[in-house]
Amino acid sequence: MGREIRVRRWALAGLAVAGMACGGSGGAPAPGPRVAPATAGLPPAGAEPPAAGPPGSAASTAPSEAAAAARGPDDAPPAFTVPPNTAVLHVGDSFALAGFAQALRPRMQALRVRYAVKAETSSYTVTWASRMELLVANYQPDLVIISLGANEVENVNPPAHAGAVRRIIKAIGGRPCVWVSPPLWRKDTGIIDVIRTNSAPCRFFDSDALVPGPLPRQKDKIHPNEEGGARWADAFWSWLTAEHLPPGEGGEDLAAKRSPWALRPPPAEEHRSRAEAAEGALQLGGPVSARGAERF
Repeated sequence: MGREIRVRRWALAGLAVAGMACGGSGGAPAPGPRVAPATAGLPPAGAEPPAAGPPGSAASTAPSEAAAAARGPDDAPPAFTVPPNTAVLHVGDSFALAGFAQALRPRMQALRVRYAVKAETSSYTVTWASRMELLVANYQPDLVIISLGANEVENVNPPAHAGAVRRIIKAIGGRPCVWVSPPLWRKDTGIIDVIRTNSAPCRFFDSDALVPGPLPRQKDKIHPNEEGGARWADAFWSWLTAEHLPPGEGGEDLAAKRSPWALRPPPAEEHRSRAEAAEGALQLGGPVSARGAERF
């Protein structure tokens, strides 16, 4: 009898100890929060780092925000962007189709731009002067690119085409526009200067000065080939995005009214003849490259 009592006391004592270990004397305890170990979420040794998340995710924005905070405000220009569904009209001759428009199109598509190319072989400034008003009315472009002049580099009377250049510019009606000169394969008789001096207020992109050359050409040794057209387009796109006037510049009133493709005002020499531009550079003590001197 005495032995049974002692066994029961030992059993009760054991149950009491077990209850204290579980946090209570009756019933199962409520599970508490689990704490992850310090190494949770880290990849195993030797594993590749996880890929960055899509734009806008926490994984991709946090580092970029930190980097932006570390950079000064003037370290890098703002990213080039325009609202979706803007319209760009590109008018030109066969040079526009020599790899140039083909290389521009994916850039336009990436910005969701409606990019219309109207180009004809063997066409001239005088060919398009009578058509531009209707084209602009039909497409209502936010930006106009003009690639004309290649078929006039041997013209015997280039000044006679000045009126056609001015008529094309007038038909654009004050919209942002750029006249892109052809990358020359021979010295011209003066059409480039006619375009330069008559294309304001449109901007003028001097392909001979701004495109690294010589460009690879097709078998005719005149038109750029696919590689040459792509290099031409690369240089033009870099210039275009650098000359774009961001929405925050120019004042609130102006920004509200202008085209999303607005461009910066041109420097004074942009619409001077090549000889005048070279003379101005020399007077200012600016360097004139061998290639530039040859053009001038």
